[in-house]
Amino acid sequence: MCLTNGHKSKISLPVRTRRTGISAAGRVQRLLLVLGLSLTVTAHSDAANDADPLATYLSDALASNALLKAQDFAVEAAAQGLGAARAQRAPQLALTARYTVADGGRVIRIPTGDLVNPIYQTLNQLTAGSGNPTQFPQIGNNDINLLRRTEQDTRLTLSAPIYAPQIAEQIRIRAAEFDGSVATREAFARTLVRDVKTAYFQLAQIQAGIRILDASQITLAENRRVAEALVAAGKATRDRVLRAEAEFLAIEQRLHAARNDERAARRYLNLLRNRDEAAAVTVADGALFATPDDRGSQATRPELRGLDSRIDAADHATKLAGSSLLPTLSLVADSGIQGTGYKIDRDADVSTASLVLNWTLFDFGARRAAESQARAQTQQLRATRDEVRRQLDLARLSADDNALTAERSLLTAEARIAAAEEGFRIAERKRDAGQLSQIEFLDAERAQTEARLGLAIARSDLQSARAEQEYTRAAYPLPATLVSSATP
Repeated sequence: MCLTNGHKSKISLPVRTRRTGISAAGRVQRLLLVLGLSLTVTAHSDAANDADPLATYLSDALASNALLKAQDFAVEAAAQGLGAARAQRAPQLALTARYTVADGGRVIRIPTGDLVNPIYQTLNQLTAGSGNPTQFPQIGNNDINLLRRTEQDTRLTLSAPIYAPQIAEQIRIRAAEFDGSVATREAFARTLVRDVKTAYFQLAQIQAGIRILDASQITLAENRRVAEALVAAGKATRDRVLRAEAEFLAIEQRLHAARNDERAARRYLNLLRNRDEAAAVTVADGALFATPDDRGSQATRPELRGLDSRIDAADHATKLAGSSLLPTLSLVADSGIQGTGYKIDRDADVSTASLVLNWTLFDFGARRAAESQARAQTQQLRATRDEVRRQLDLARLSADDNALTAERSLLTAEARIAAAEEGFRIAERKRDAGQLSQIEFLDAERAQTEARLGLAIARSDLQSARAEQEYTRAAYPLPATLVSSATP
């Protein structure tokens, strides 16, 4: 996961203008002292302050970055999923109510008239001539509708699992997914920290370059003035002025490009902080930040912990598929009222209690296939973890090598700028004495400018390498809220 879309920018702290009285050996000694004391930029401090804008920007990014907030919501969703899985172990109470109005349907005919009317007719005939004749009526057959015209069924249903091994495995799967989401958020936060530092030091490098080019432009402007004076005095031809003007405009062109890069770097840093792109950004001078220690190890890398969580979830998915071969037993109890209308009396009350056993005896191998699939996915994740671990080891070793190379390059750049500045001072005195051609002076000035820019790049490379070392060791102290994996 990389916020910079694979683009690795150079980083640097601002380069101070050197005093001319310090020798090359003195500068090297001073740099060695800085490295020996292992001064750290205050970005590693827990509290941000005005003297350390980087710490402020890191705090802003960790608190406000939009994509990191999305990771927070992903963690919250995983926590709620775990809570829902745990709730399956508790009894559930549900209210159900049904009121039915029916018309038509099946009818049962009872032949009451067909059975009784012949008897009544015979009795009436037998008693017709007596003093007390009978008069039994003729009755019709009875039709009974199976569906009542109105009916209601209202009840409370209590259900509770007694034996359900699948629930325990589902809870363990959700717990592993929660841990994995926390690890993913931490990995994103560590990438965000690295990218904020990269953007900050990139901005610092560009601003240092602008200051160096500004100084070069001032020198070249003075050289142009001297050339114009020599031409006016008849001691030089006009091509000297044109050459001085060309060198001046070349630096001005580089300044335009550098200022455009500065605006882009500032916008990107504000994007990571979730601030307006035009918000002001302050870059402060600071010491080189020291090589991270080895307290962070590959075992703590959030990428590995995320894979461990996925492996754990796959293991429990295998067990879940196996537990589906077992039966489940639950208790279901109902209590409510039934009848043709809503009334509460002894005739309307209804209560039931049931033990429900559910056991799938045969499914043509579907559950066995699901178990085998989950087991294969576990093995795939284990192989992936081994490969990722090796890649992380390689990245850590490469970061160490790059940091060592950058440290040596910085020492060389310090010595180079000392020589270039001293050479330029000599060239400047010789030019003023008329003992140096313009081409030689411009070469000396260009060498000084390139040496200063080279020092800025060397510091940038060292800061970049150390930020990468910190990232590969997961050494930056993130807030506890971003690294906590306590199960909610």
